[in-house]
Amino acid sequence: MILYGFARWAGGIALRWFYRDIEIAGSEQIPAALPLLLAVNHPNALIDAMVVMHIVRRPIRLTAKATLFENRFVGVLLRAVGVVPLRRMKDERERDPSTAMDSTRNREAFRAVTESLRQHNAVLVFPEGVSHDRPSLAPLRTGIARMAFQARDEGVSGLLILPLGLIFERKGQPRSRIFVRVGNPIDLDHWQPATTDPVPELTAEIERGLRAATLNFATAEEAAQTVGAARVVAGSFDEPRSLTAPDRPLGDEVDIIWRISQSRDQLPPHTLARVAHLASRIEALRAELEQHAIPVGDVRISPALGPAAWFALREGAIVAGAGPVAWWGRINHWLPFTLARVFAGRMSHTPEDPAMQTVLAGFALVLSTYMVQTVIVWRLAGVVVALAYLLSLPAAATWDLRFRDRIDRASQRMRVYFRYRADPALQPRLDAELRAIRDEVLALEVLTRNSGSAARAARTLQ
Repeated sequence: MILYGFARWAGGIALRWFYRDIEIAGSEQIPAALPLLLAVNHPNALIDAMVVMHIVRRPIRLTAKATLFENRFVGVLLRAVGVVPLRRMKDERERDPSTAMDSTRNREAFRAVTESLRQHNAVLVFPEGVSHDRPSLAPLRTGIARMAFQARDEGVSGLLILPLGLIFERKGQPRSRIFVRVGNPIDLDHWQPATTDPVPELTAEIERGLRAATLNFATAEEAAQTVGAARVVAGSFDEPRSLTAPDRPLGDEVDIIWRISQSRDQLPPHTLARVAHLASRIEALRAELEQHAIPVGDVRISPALGPAAWFALREGAIVAGAGPVAWWGRINHWLPFTLARVFAGRMSHTPEDPAMQTVLAGFALVLSTYMVQTVIVWRLAGVVVALAYLLSLPAAATWDLRFRDRIDRASQRMRVYFRYRADPALQPRLDAELRAIRDEVLALEVLTRNSGSAARAARTLQ
């Protein structure tokens, strides 16, 4: 428990240092004490487990593919926090193509999971079985369903299976954001199969729940187009923003992406040309905003002199007051952070690698740097000063990163402000186009609802 608590604490710091924000929707669905199987999508390797540990406020028994334990450093960490190794048939056959199917290969792992659930613990499972960069959820393996049935058959009652969707803004990009959507739980005590083969049926039910908590696209191109369109549409619903307004939550964009994806198949045929025209207008506006380097959330920034003067005064005071603390964090962490990024750049071969490699390398480098720096301060100034120095480091690093985020955002908004001052017609024109897009989106949404209601009524009459 102590090691898990340390791992959770350290992982939380690493996440805050790499990612700018983690937003959560539906956290009230996570039970505090019941036996729980967490079914989580797997887009970002080890980072996914760290995110779940960070947001779930109860100890979690982790599962992971057995091949991870072959890395000496990673294996030590995984065993220390009680991770259950799962042997995948794919890995077994990669080693030896002649390996026969063995349904008992994970007997001990399943027994460990059942025992954890019997003690009303939470167990994390990645039912896709592999971390990947596909634009859609991979087909689910049956392991989580078999774990659930084995636990129920051995007397575990009150078991819930909870889908949990991880959505990364740009998973390998430092200071990007994460959105976590908690789905609806499946109560195994009350779940009734419709067939005599419940394992694939429960697996399909879990997959439906997990798809409802994630974003899924047919191709990477469709994903990029939908996300870009959703960002413009989300910006069209923004109120006029002050220079000091925070960024729009990532969850708002995710909700609009979801609504766009859901409405595609519900629009009546006679609106297709209208939808295509709207899509071309959105893409044209997105391209123009990119050309001018204007984020859609900053389109409605006021070009008036008064708000700009107050903004400059306010941000200048923040820089004067907070800058020294930020610089303290930067001076003490520049070397390990830089080395971690260099290491990750050389060791990353897939889109799932950069964040994981940076975090793992950064963890080892920061700890070693802290030890060396603290020993030096101890020798120079004594144990009390050395302890105070050590305790100041994590908070100073966090402050520095958030301070840099603020400076970057302030600089971006000032660039937009001066662009508007240089071209007084630009902001009203962009704002008018955003409003037109918003009105058209609302009109099409009404048509979609009416079409859906008519279709349901026709099915009822039949």
